Amino acid sequence: MAEQVENKPLKRSPNSQTQYRFAASTSSTAGNRLIGYGLSIDEELKRDLNVIKSQSRKAGNDDGYVVKFLNMCETHIVGPEGFSFQSKVLLRDGSPDKRTNQIIEQGWKAWGKKGVCDVTGRYSWQDIETLFIRSVAEAGEVLVRLVEGFDNAFGFAVQLLDSDHLDTSYNRELSNGVRIKMGVEIDGWGRHLAYHVLTNHPGERSYYYGNTHYERIPADEIILGYLPFRIGQNRGVPWAHASLLEMSHLYGYREAEMVGARGSASKMFAYEPDPDIEPEDPDKEPDFVEELEPGGGVVVPYGYTLKELDWSHPGGNFGAFMKEGKRGLASGLDVNYNTLANDLEGVNFSSLRHATLDDRDGWKKKQRWCRQTLHERVYQAWLKMALLVGALPGLRFSDYDRLNQGLFHGRRWSWVEPLKDEKANTEAINNMTKSPYEVMREAGRDPDEVIKEILDFEEKVSKVRELRKAAEQAGEVVSDAEEET
Repeated sequence: MAEQVENKPLKRSPNSQTQYRFAASTSSTAGNRLIGYGLSIDEELKRDLNVIKSQSRKAGNDDGYVVKFLNMCETHIVGPEGFSFQSKVLLRDGSPDKRTNQIIEQGWKAWGKKGVCDVTGRYSWQDIETLFIRSVAEAGEVLVRLVEGFDNAFGFAVQLLDSDHLDTSYNRELSNGVRIKMGVEIDGWGRHLAYHVLTNHPGERSYYYGNTHYERIPADEIILGYLPFRIGQNRGVPWAHASLLEMSHLYGYREAEMVGARGSASKMFAYEPDPDIEPEDPDKEPDFVEELEPGGGVVVPYGYTLKELDWSHPGGNFGAFMKEGKRGLASGLDVNYNTLANDLEGVNFSSLRHATLDDRDGWKKKQRWCRQTLHERVYQAWLKMALLVGALPGLRFSDYDRLNQGLFHGRRWSWVEPLKDEKANTEAINNMTKSPYEVMREAGRDPDEVIKEILDFEEKVSKVRELRKAAEQAGEVVSDAEEET
């Protein structure tokens, strides 16, 4: 790969510390973020992205609600077992190619084991899925390099890179309408051509010594995973960006309430001189007692009175303010408030079900994005290299287009009262408003797999019944012989 050296110091926008478009990048309540700047999304990100990512990562370490949100992303998008994979290769007559599908599925499973699929040897494929989602949720984006020709049985591995390796200040105008925007090389149509990646992480000490080195990596060799929310967006934004300002308000209010409550709970007093009594010795300082033991007493010096300081702090609005703030926080994160805040007070089954269904549709959307961005890209690159190195016995690279039929399925969820849903599905099938295939897909199962398992089970049950029948017949013959004897 070509390596570029940048000798000039990195320059930041002059407004990068004064004006911010996103709510996350300012703690001011003046409302300047509501001003219409008329800037493109990339111009806003050039100015604000580093600050937003920094605050989002800090919240991901320190704020319990953001930590809960990131864990929810891992749990509901990836799930405990990761995405399931199925090969759907067909024969020329349109029937499933069972032998080929089994070879490909076994090969994918073997490649996904810990120590094989990752260049560092530290992660399994499920670990990579989880890190991918958590990194995108927390920082807004992540880099996944597709390393062909790697030293393993499949000739392929992936490398996870922190998105900070893409320098937001690296912007250039090249020839033929090609530009570099925040480290992303794009053509006149906005298609990503390559990524100019820092060889050292900008947060490491070695980054500050010597020159800044960039490596140009073609776009077909690396994935920049981010969830776009505006047209023309070339870099990702943390998923919590709309809630970080609300978190700051909640944190500040909670801290102020805590200080006030501690001051109110602490009994304090002061010595107040009596203006009508002259001290015995004006040149001698009285013997003041500054601390009291619980249940103890004190002798007040002559000429002074003891006055209690009462800083009462009722804090009656604390709960309501925090609850309302957390609702806004959950709305910005696009998750259910009751789940995020661990608050099930006053919740009934119907309202919780409605909120849960809405949440699950949101998780399904993110599963679809993850499948299209990560899984399909990685699978296609893996299949190509696995065929080239002969890791899939009996399969040829010339048949790649027919073999490239992998499907990934995200996790699905069961209900607290599944009996009601099963009865509803049965009624829907009987009323012909749903097919059994649709019910199986909603449960996260592949209909062909379910039918195959049922047929296998019935076949085994049939064999058991035949054996029992044969045993019973043999027993009857023995009984008849004994009676004759």
